Amino acid sequence: MAAAPSSTHAIHRLGDHLVNFYLVDTGAALVLVDAGLPTHWDGLMGALRRLGRPVTDIAAVMITHGHPDHVGLAERVRSASGADVWVHESDAPILAEPRWLKTAWQPERSLLGYAIRRPSGLRAPLHLARRGALRTPAVRELRTFSADQQLDVPGHPLAVHTPSHTHGSTSYLFPDNSIAFTGDALVTHDAVAGRVGPCVICRAFTQDSRAALASLDKIAEHEIATVLPGHGEPWTHGLAEAARQAVASGIR
Repeated sequence: MAAAPSSTHAIHRLGDHLVNFYLVDTGAALVLVDAGLPTHWDGLMGALRRLGRPVTDIAAVMITHGHPDHVGLAERVRSASGADVWVHESDAPILAEPRWLKTAWQPERSLLGYAIRRPSGLRAPLHLARRGALRTPAVRELRTFSADQQLDVPGHPLAVHTPSHTHGSTSYLFPDNSIAFTGDALVTHDAVAGRVGPCVICRAFTQDSRAALASLDKIAEHEIATVLPGHGEPWTHGLAEAARQAVASGIR
């Protein structure tokens, strides 16, 4: 997939038509933001070959939250490269037991109601299942954080806790490059609800919608030009404007 704009680091968008994860080339090392689904391995290897970089150049994997479409390759990359896998401490239990997701995470509403109103919305969860979401392996070694902080990761990203989608949901900001990786705290495509543009994912996949809106207000305080979400196209009109539009569109 096409590279996203950056003033310094090269950002390579990976995944497929529904799932995004990103490879950040800081020069000296590579950083993976989220880890897609288990079947995205060949796509990641292809990107590395095009860059002329071995998998051992991946120094860190930063997980925005513990859902399987963001964790799928984390353990395989960690095993192959020795990369540190970072996640907020609240989502660490999910990564340790991803196949028991519902023990640590419960959405506000059932998917059934959305499926009745919009049956085509079921294509997204079915796509995740076909691409290996239910076979996501546990991550055996993790590095965690509990508060907003700059991580000891190439590129010096700032981890900003944005609980909503999960309790440990985190956005990663690279202020020097004016880029925000928002995971699913702010997306530009909600395939289940059928929304395009900055928004919060529907309640079938959101744990706390009130926290979701508060998290958007929080990240809007940062002056960032480009938003790279977990789902949907890049947004290049500023993080604050994306957050404003997402709040205005409400929770569904």
